[in-house]
Formats: sequence, structure tokens, C-alpha cells
Amino acid sequence: MTADSNDSYHHGDLAVTLMDLALARISAEGTERLSLRGLAREAGVSPAAPYRHFPSKRCLLAALATRGFRELLSRVQAHERLSEDLEERLLNLGRAYIGFALDRPTTYQIMFGTIVDDFSAYADLAAAAEAAYAPVLAAMAALIERYPHWQMTPVQLGGVTWAAVHGIASLVLFRTGSADQSNQRLTTRSLDALQADTDAALRLLMQGVLHPPGIVHA
Repeated sequence: MTADSNDSYHHGDLAVTLMDLALARISAEGTERLSLRGLAREAGVSPAAPYRHFPSKRCLLAALATRGFRELLSRVQAHERLSEDLEERLLNLGRAYIGFALDRPTTYQIMFGTIVDDFSAYADLAAAAEAAYAPVLAAMAALIERYPHWQMTPVQLGGVTWAAVHGIASLVLFRTGSADQSNQRLTTRSLDALQADTDAALRLLMQGVLHPPGIVHA
């Protein structure tokens, strides 16, 4: 494909192609060296073509994050449908989140890193992020309804739970990407154990969420 053949793309195809190329480039080199002109060369289109879809590199990164949140929501909804039991529902939310992080590490880092730090500047991104978080808030509301002794709002409890699940996902990603796989320091062994059985970690976490202070369980 020559630099003048961008008309061979159907509407929207070039945007998807550029996003996929950008993910590969970011995965290999990070975001600093990413450029729309460089992506245009890889796609075989004119230097101006990418700007018809993404006015700036930051807009492209926001689009990648938006696509990521939409996929995360799809996964969360699919996992939620697996069980109506509240405990399993919470576990499945965590499984969907961690599974997404491990399957889409570059996208995950764009979504939750500091590369795109102001979602309010991108309406589609803000809406996608809110939609992906809504099932968490709904689950927290159901939990608080079951255990009124929780002295927290769904937003507060959701933040704590999200922080814990995000921590598991991020640590597993760190372990997966670590070049030092032979060091047997205590921290490394802990990461090994976490990576070996993330479900056990999730269950332990959810036991704390499901057993709020002041509730006695037989």
C-alpha cells in the first residue's frame, strides 16, 4: 500500500488499524516515541490521514482507553450473568477485572495510568469509564443492603474494593513482566504465590468485604 492509497480504507477501518498499530508500538517502546506520522507510515497512508480520526496523540490514547473500558464492561457483564449469588457475583467482578488486565496489559496501563489523566476532556472516555464502574457500585449497594452495619456508602466501599482488586491485578502484571524470575526474596515468593492462584487472593479479599465489622457469622 502506498502513501497515497488511504482511500482504500473504509470509513472507520483506518481508525481501528491505527489503534491496533499504536498498541503494538506502545507495548514495544512505550508512549514517548509514539507519533501519528509514524503510525501513518506503518499503515501505508498519507501523513495527514491519521489526523482525520485523531487530532492529537493524546486523542488516540484516549480512544484506546475508551475501547478498553468498553471491553472491560462487556467482560464484567458476561461474568455477572454466571451467578445471581452475591458472593459469586463479587468474585466474578474481580475475575473479570484481573482477566482483562492480564489479557490486555498495554490497554490496562493506558486506562489506569497517568497517560490520559483528565477523562473529563473526552466525553466518550468518561462515559465508558462510568459505565464500566457501574456494576461495581451496584454490587456494593446490594452488599450494604444485606449488611446495614456497613458504615460506608457504595462509592466508599467500591473504592476500597476496587483498590484491592486493582492491586492484585497490578502486582500480577508486575510479576509477569519482571525480568528477574529467579530471585527468591520474600517479596518475589509472595508475588509467585499471588500469580499462581489469584482466585485464592480474590476469595480472601471478598471474605473481608462480605464479613463487615459487627457482623457475627455462625
